[in-house]
Amino acid sequence: MVQIELLALYYKKYTGTVQASDYIDWAQHHLYLDDSEIKKLAGMSLKELVNLFEIEKMFDDAMKSLQLKAPSEEECANAYIKGLHSKLLMPVLHADQIAKEIYRCTIAHEFFEEQVRWQDVSDMIDDFQYGDNVNGYTTDQINRIITTHARKLWHMKPEEVDFTSLLGQKITDVDSDIHFIIQLEKGAVIIECPWRIRHAGGILLGETDLQSNQRGWKEVKELLVGKTIEDVQLFEQCPLLIVQFDHLFLDVFHASAYFDGWTLTDEDDFYLFSMHGGVIA
Repeated sequence: MVQIELLALYYKKYTGTVQASDYIDWAQHHLYLDDSEIKKLAGMSLKELVNLFEIEKMFDDAMKSLQLKAPSEEECANAYIKGLHSKLLMPVLHADQIAKEIYRCTIAHEFFEEQVRWQDVSDMIDDFQYGDNVNGYTTDQINRIITTHARKLWHMKPEEVDFTSLLGQKITDVDSDIHFIIQLEKGAVIIECPWRIRHAGGILLGETDLQSNQRGWKEVKELLVGKTIEDVQLFEQCPLLIVQFDHLFLDVFHASAYFDGWTLTDEDDFYLFSMHGGVIA
């Protein structure tokens, strides 16, 4: 929660819309941290004449006291867009305004891939509001189209991670003594959460099958050892990891708010973790 609210505050700083009240509100929401600098800032009253520079100095002191680093403008803009996107997952009034704001931000911050994802929706809204509305849409229809589009993007948005170092590696062994570990030529896939192995025709084996029959690990080993990693995909919002080994697919689901899910490693210090709650680090 600290990081989310910090990203929102810094987004206002970067866009020149921050006010003294934003800093004071931020401090008041973080009094539970029991920090003296936070308490000083939270104690400021807007009823008095407040100097913005003085408030910003107090905020900087609080950041140093908490040993927090300022997030980048790109991080803040991404968080802002993600927050707007999340509002569209349920039917909402003025969905068109939210979608247009997302599109505007993608252009302003040069998020070209994200801009492309919202291009058609933006064009549709423009035609509805300012054009001929050739499809005869109503406001309700526009809102439903935006919601459907937002939901599809949300669940299928890929995480921007470079998996090049894993591609082409062969599986050398499978270990199941403690966790499900897939040994690679240079690294490993360590799984501590639900998983399944499937091909184009359906599911071949999954974690539940092996819970009831431990002899199934022999079949897992026979399926995987010697196979080559062809592709790795990670979806940001699910979170879901899909690793393709030749014609087989390994789906890894993070299913805990408290425990880690999986780890990818290689010989060159490439580490990717699915931490508690599905946060990728």
